Amino acid sequence: MSGNRSSSSSRSWSGIFGQGILSKKIKSKKILFLLRLVCFFLFFYALWYFLSPLYNHILAPPSEFLLKLSEIKGEHITYAIQAKGQNMLVHYVVPEKNRDLTNQLKRKVLQFRSRELHFWMVFLFALIWAVPGISWRKRFKLFLLGFVIIFVLHLFEMFVLVKREYSLNINVDGVSYWSPTQQKVYYYLGDFIVLVGNQIFPVIVWSLLYVPYWWGVRRRSSIVRR
Repeated sequence: MSGNRSSSSSRSWSGIFGQGILSKKIKSKKILFLLRLVCFFLFFYALWYFLSPLYNHILAPPSEFLLKLSEIKGEHITYAIQAKGQNMLVHYVVPEKNRDLTNQLKRKVLQFRSRELHFWMVFLFALIWAVPGISWRKRFKLFLLGFVIIFVLHLFEMFVLVKREYSLNINVDGVSYWSPTQQKVYYYLGDFIVLVGNQIFPVIVWSLLYVPYWWGVRRRSSIVRR
């Protein structure tokens, strides 16, 4: 009986001791994660500031293609999308009536700042590189995968924001370019992207990329507790 009691007490003490070590490791990893997050955020911010004009040049052609593709069956409005420094310029043409009541195409320009479109990629890249305990090779693969995902999201974001401006500001022969329902869809979707989406997209993409990692950590911690 005494042997069983001593063995059970030793097991309980070892379990408590193991949980204490595990909690200390988790705390140290959290502190390390926060420190790495700050450092990588500053690094990628500087990198983004100097390379965002180049990224705008990469983003402009497919964005222009998607917008023109969506206008095949309707009025051809989008003329060109131009990357100019930290800005994206959308050149579009609309028919407007002259004094003699004849329609004449007039070119106008929409301007979008890089900070509004893709600054949130800085936070995503910082999150990817801040997680400790992952090999550089695997981290680089996640980085490339994250870049592909956010590039697709940026195309979607550019498409929605341009369509939102079109729906609010363009009239053809006194009639709105889109129906009231379409106007509301683009208006609220654009507001969601600017006000909410750009803040939660990095966390969502990062969480999806690291699901296998978090699952592995939980499994290892549950095994240690046993």
